[in-house]
Amino acid sequence: MAERRGAVFGSGVGGARIRDSGDKDYGRPKRLFILLNPYGGKRCARKIFHNEVKPLLEASDILYTLQETNYQLHAQEIARKLELLKFDGIVCVSGDGVLVEVVNGLLQRDDWDTAIKVPLGIVPAGTGNGMAKSLLDAVGGVYSISNAVFAIIRAPLDVTTVLQGEARFFSVLMLTWGFVADVDIESEKYRWMGSARLDFYCFYAVMSLRKYHGHVQFVPAPGYEVYGERAKQSEICKDGISEQVCRDDARYHQCGYTGPKTSLEDLEWRSIKGPFILVWLNNVPWSCEDAMPAPEAKFSDGYLDVVTIKDCPKSAFMSLLLKMKDGSHVKSPHVMYLKVKAFQLEPGQRVGSPTKGGIIDSDGEVIARGEGTYECHQQEDLMAYGPPIHLTVDKGLATIFSPR
Repeated sequence: MAERRGAVFGSGVGGARIRDSGDKDYGRPKRLFILLNPYGGKRCARKIFHNEVKPLLEASDILYTLQETNYQLHAQEIARKLELLKFDGIVCVSGDGVLVEVVNGLLQRDDWDTAIKVPLGIVPAGTGNGMAKSLLDAVGGVYSISNAVFAIIRAPLDVTTVLQGEARFFSVLMLTWGFVADVDIESEKYRWMGSARLDFYCFYAVMSLRKYHGHVQFVPAPGYEVYGERAKQSEICKDGISEQVCRDDARYHQCGYTGPKTSLEDLEWRSIKGPFILVWLNNVPWSCEDAMPAPEAKFSDGYLDVVTIKDCPKSAFMSLLLKMKDGSHVKSPHVMYLKVKAFQLEPGQRVGSPTKGGIIDSDGEVIARGEGTYECHQQEDLMAYGPPIHLTVDKGLATIFSPR
């Protein structure tokens, strides 16, 4: 790691100016810890940093420490052990995956309640850049690397706890099951194609469109109570969401934050039974720079935006995917779009293939997979496929650098 001097940025989205380092009106940082992932996307993060980020940093007087990540979950380990008092924020030059690792690392600390308030930023340099796109789009800004660097105003961000028994994962972007997870993970075999792999495999997956048996239950946000049927209390798995869990292994250190203090028994649950083509829960509007599955999502409203599709002809489904570029897919009668405070997913087997399950993907991390699915790594999954998985939202728990 090396400490260097850089810049205090102006507020502008599209033509920001460099401000005097004494400007404290907007809480701009003076010391940043920068995590760079050299392996993500097209492996261009080093080039992006040295050609586009570093010149802005060197234009004035902010201190920054730069460190590269070397393997999966390295950023999580770094965030768990980082001396946070030395820095005013953490910036990821990467795709969304490193940001998610940082959030999980901060929430696994003993001092998680103060650690999670350290502002987080992201400069898009990976395959999936949904957070950067969502932040800039929220203020009508042009999606660009320089504008992402300028976006260093503090704003609250919801954090979702994904829970199954003692296993926990903290999400800030999305959770997918069905079509989207299949495309995201199974297309890994074509990573040599770059970002085009997603378009290619998306077309293939539409032509062989799958459905999955399953069952979802949810606590609707106000105004969404008409969706689904009233759930029976026997259908809600009452895992101890507030239990303190402490364990340390090669992949996941679990100690500290255990999720919002939510009583599942006191909530009014609704229920929808499958089969499903896809179930897609979103914390921010954009999943990547060219797909907006959740146009009504807010950064700190305390809700997840859910997209479900049960029945849809292949031609209509392809049209829906194209409409995700502007969010107009939510107007389709094939799409159910709602906001929820809590969610429970019981995934089932593939329709017509009872020996094959599906993939559950949260923020690009495979957290559970059924039998017969594509395996892109040899690590053991965090959760089991089949038993209920809970999601609950903690409103505004984290802090992110966002344009005004």
